[in-house]
Amino acid sequence: MKILVISSNLIGDTILSTGVIEYFINKHSNSRFTFVIGPSASQIYDNFPNLERLIKIKKQKYNSHWFKIIKNCFFTKWDIVIDFRSSLISYLLIHNEKFIFKKNNNFHHLKQLSNLFKFDCSNITIYNSIKETEIVEKVINNKFKYVVISPGGNWIPKLWPVNNFNKVVKIIFKKYINVKFIIVGSLNEKKLYYEDVTKNISKNNIIDLMGKSLTLTSAYMKKSDLFLGNDSGLMHLSVASNLKTIGLFGPTSDKIYAPKGKNCFVIRTKESFDFFQNNIEDLKKSYMESIEVEEVMNLIKINKLL
Repeated sequence: MKILVISSNLIGDTILSTGVIEYFINKHSNSRFTFVIGPSASQIYDNFPNLERLIKIKKQKYNSHWFKIIKNCFFTKWDIVIDFRSSLISYLLIHNEKFIFKKNNNFHHLKQLSNLFKFDCSNITIYNSIKETEIVEKVINNKFKYVVISPGGNWIPKLWPVNNFNKVVKIIFKKYINVKFIIVGSLNEKKLYYEDVTKNISKNNIIDLMGKSLTLTSAYMKKSDLFLGNDSGLMHLSVASNLKTIGLFGPTSDKIYAPKGKNCFVIRTKESFDFFQNNIEDLKKSYMESIEVEEVMNLIKINKLL
């Protein structure tokens, strides 16, 4: 069975769709999957066991990237087409069955998927290679607890001030014994945030994963104890890795994108999401200042997350 998946280019949305893929791989164990996907999000499927092909697409002017998609997909007969981008191409391909997902703002993203596919889509999953697992096993020491810190994101207004992450790190380091911190994000985010997040913390207590692959990052998350970060793809990666997760929200919708699952928590700004719809004036400014460090620490304490 040949299954084509036209995926979102967004890392977070792609991770949230992995529950759909997991269902079909369990239902059709011998199926072969082809993914049309952006270069960054494609990492998620690097270790996918039933992978036939990754067609990596960079967005181009005048939507000319769609010609590459048509060229690579049009002359194959697909048993199932799953389109997470609600694209016209799904109607043009030769197929036996198709599913076309159209986003809305009424329900959580996972609920929207479940409503379309008529099964539970919450079993989001990341596959790791044997090599990645071996790397992590050599580094992680069971004598320590590991807190994953994700200071970045793709939109400045939704980023908690980096000095607040540093304050949390220092408080946790003093309050809890045998704790180490794993800093995650892109190489660009490393240039912007790494030194500020780890300021006055011994590098012996820091594992720097910034710039590492999403799947290796997930392998570390699966051996960690807590995630703290902004609403981002890495927050959803944490949930998919079964890590206790605190997601920080302000100008983005926790109704749609809150981390879902056991031991998942949201702290949002004192301002509602609706408030921000007409009050974002400076795209180079954080609008997350009303979340206080004490709120984060109280949540950790009350729920015994460490």
